[in-house]
Amino acid sequence: MRIQGRCLRPSTLAERRVLIALGVTSIRVPRKYNPFSVARLVHRLSTGGADMDKLRALTAKRAVPVPVELPDSTSEPRREAEQAA
Repeated sequence: MRIQGRCLRPSTLAERRVLIALGVTSIRVPRKYNPFSVARLVHRLSTGGADMDKLRALTAKRAVPVPVELPDSTSEPRREAEQAA
């Protein structure tokens, strides 16, 4: 793992696969955790050692769902009064 402050980025393909399995490309470590211990955990996971649940719990707390704006479902053209609202 490459440690850049509190941001961890994978340095090997095995570490990258672990992070992709979690649904992230890099990890932002909260202040209450040590970035070096989290990096060791990711390294152990990439070699087939540690428990995936610990890292999954760490990344699940940080994940924030992004609201997606859907396109308008009507096929009729809008009037000027509706577009302003």
